[in-house]
Amino acid sequence: MAKIYIDNAKYMEFIDDIATQITIQRFGEDTYAPSSEVGQEHVMMFQEDAQDFYNDRYDEVETMLNKTLNIHSNEHIDRNN
Repeated sequence: MAKIYIDNAKYMEFIDDIATQITIQRFGEDTYAPSSEVGQEHVMMFQEDAQDFYNDRYDEVETMLNKTLNIHSNEHIDRNN
């Protein structure tokens, strides 16, 4: 099967959407917490355990796209050829 390349932004958005949904299902109300950066307390971010879980899910979804469906990001394609 030939590799399928899609726009990097769409590729990353798809993976992010799936990983985020899985993370929210796992952590529920404990998914997000206010930022600890001074002046950014109003910004909601994944809490630490949810961030680690999200990172793992992101990698797993990306691997499934690559290996199972042969779908890849076009980020590293040489467009001059």
